Amino acid sequence: MNEVTVVHLVSADTHPALSAELAICNLTDYIEIQLETDPAKTCASISQSAVTAHLTIIATGKACEQLPAIALAQKAGNRKILSYQLISPALPPFTETWPNAPITAYFSPGSIIPRDVSLRGIEVASFPGEPAFAALIDNCLP
Repeated sequence: MNEVTVVHLVSADTHPALSAELAICNLTDYIEIQLETDPAKTCASISQSAVTAHLTIIATGKACEQLPAIALAQKAGNRKILSYQLISPALPPFTETWPNAPITAYFSPGSIIPRDVSLRGIEVASFPGEPAFAALIDNCLP
């Protein structure tokens, strides 16, 4: 398989330690994209920065709401999203074209899992903390 670009959508919901931990991992291609209020600008930033044809998207909280637009833009740019790794997600509406890849939603221990998460077949996992999450992402990439 071709190399994978890990795209971390950074927003106000992102814990600063997560960015730091992901940055020190041995990820072949890791980019941080600052979430814009306009999804088109976020998509343009990804298109300008991602160098591989395969992506893994990491997003936290409300950043997840832009994922259908991001998926559509990546498809138009001949990129394939291999997976979504979502932390305490605010899920967007599901459409015929999204989700276009497997989703894992991570929640803090003791969190109430929204009902639509389990109804949609999203894999649910306990958020292990920033260092362990970064290692998990590093180990699950091809």
